[in-house]
Parts: sequence; C-alpha cells; structure tokens
Amino acid sequence: MRLSSTGRLSLYARAGANALGFLGRRTYPPAIIWVLTQRCFYRCVHCDSWKDERPIDGDALLAIAEKIAAAPTKMVALSGGEPFMVKRLPAIVATLKRAKKIVSINTNGHLLDEHARWLVAERVDHVQISIDGHTAALHDGIRGARGSLERILRGIDVVKAARVGGPPRISVCTVLMKENAAHLAELVDRFTTIADAVEIQPLHDSLGLLATAGAAAFAPEDRSLVEEQLATVMARHPAFANDYYRGFSRFLFEPDSMPHHAVDHCLPMIFNTLTIREDGACRICRYPLGASIHDRSIADVWNSPARWALYRRLARDGCGQPCWIRCHTHPSARPGTILRKLVATLG
Repeated sequence: MRLSSTGRLSLYARAGANALGFLGRRTYPPAIIWVLTQRCFYRCVHCDSWKDERPIDGDALLAIAEKIAAAPTKMVALSGGEPFMVKRLPAIVATLKRAKKIVSINTNGHLLDEHARWLVAERVDHVQISIDGHTAALHDGIRGARGSLERILRGIDVVKAARVGGPPRISVCTVLMKENAAHLAELVDRFTTIADAVEIQPLHDSLGLLATAGAAAFAPEDRSLVEEQLATVMARHPAFANDYYRGFSRFLFEPDSMPHHAVDHCLPMIFNTLTIREDGACRICRYPLGASIHDRSIADVWNSPARWALYRRLARDGCGQPCWIRCHTHPSARPGTILRKLVATLG
C-alpha cells in the first residue's frame, strides 16, 4: 500500500527503533499482518480458502485487537480469507483506529458496498480489492461467482462517493496466472482508471503462506507472452518499471535461481512485520515462531530467539521455497542485501 507522507515517516521511525534489536534492545514490530479468518465464499481457481469451515470467534479476535492497539506497532493489515465475513470487524477496526494505527483491509470486494459507509466513517486508510480479469467473463470465471465483477465495481463506486477525497485509498491487486496472462495489460489499463493504484503478483504455490489450488501451471513456452505483457504494462504505466515486476519472469520460469534473490527483496519487510494467523499462531512470513498471541505478549513473541534464528538462517541459506508477492515491492534489492549482511554479522 502507498502511505501518506506522515504515515510513511511514522512507519520508518518505528522501523528505525526496531533496528535497535541488533544492539539487544527490546523492540516491537512496526507492522502486523493479521489473517482474521481463512474462510471465503468464492471458489477461485487458484485458491482453496472456501474449503475452510472453522468457526470465527469474534470475541477472541477483538481481544487480539486490544493487544495490538496497546502495542507501539504502527500499521496493521487485516487479511483473510475474506475479512468481511468477520461480524466483529467494525469493532476490531474501531479499536485499532482509536489507537491511531494505519489500517489496511484486503478483500475480494464482494461485500464492499455493504460496509463502505463505516469504512469511511472510521477513516480506514486502505482497502485492497482482488480482481483477476479485465472483463466480467474472465474475472467471474476465475472467481467461480457470476456477477462478481459487477458487484465489486458497485462497491468501489459507493466507497469513492462516500469518502469525498479522504480515505480509504483503494487499490486493485491481481494474480498473474495462465488464465489471465494474455490480458494483463488490458486489466492494468482498465483498473488504473478506477482505483487509486493497481498491483500484480504472480501465481505461486506457497505452503503455509497462501491457500493455493488448481489453477493451470505456466509452461516454458508461456514465457514470451508473460514478458510481452509485462513490458507493455511497464511502457504504459512507468510505476511498474521496477525490480519487483522485472522479477516476475525469473520467478515463474527460473525458480531455482530465486532463494537468495527473494530474501534480498523481502527481508526489509519481514524484519519489520509480524504475521498473526487466524488461529493466533505467530509467524514471520510463512515460518512459525512456535508461539500463540493468545498466551504470549506481542513483545515476547517479537523478541524471541526463534525470530532471530530465522533471520540468521535466511541470511545464510536463502529461502528454500521462495515467494514473489507484494512484500518484495522495494525498487531495489540493495536495502535487503545490506540488511542480510547485518543479520549475518550482528544477528
């Protein structure tokens, strides 16, 4: 997400304080990614979250929100599954916003029109909506839900009308997969005129990070099409001309070359971000820390030996199952390379 200048400075200040952990200081995560539930009612070809039928304990989630509100963490990204399936979501967001957190919500967008007014009233900072096709036929087919795109667009219109120039900022994120690869440039062209920003991430199977299912796999002969579409996107929309998007082809077609390269891109993010899963389990990215937020404080989890051991292992060995998602959107790998050397030396 793109932050306001004030929000960016505040987050960078928290990241600076977090770096004192190298000197043995007790710190807090500047950012938290919180998966509220893995449940979702769409049946996307590339995701199996719809199989999750675990009940959602709203009171337990609200208790976690109060823990986060009390910590000096600055940014909280609420994710899923589909967060709007959580009935206590307005109370959770209100708790975080009262504590002056930057709050982002990732959603499939289907229920956006029903929640638009309280999102604006609470001044939620960012709403990211998943859209995987430039037409209803393509998007609805991937999502397994007829009428999905039409309803999402209606929800975006309601939010834009209600916010009157204020928050939330709206972004569209699409997953680049075989099913939509030939139309990537058309998708970006269309939704840059509708949303405040558009993001892309490549399809990948990442155990413990995303729920993935049966989308068609890319074949080597698809590489030229993918590179042609990405080149068109970068030419028409210069904001996409960075190392993250240039790395798509390498990730999709040369995955064995990625273990250290991916770490250099993601380390600044995961060094500053705690992930809390729907069952309360705490992780750094996909890696478990062996602790639950239900029975440990955020500070205890964050300052645990397990976290530092993970960073040292990633700095030394790279990532054995690298991903290439939005954590990697730094314009250069250089900050991560420097951080990796610091971890190896001081961590």
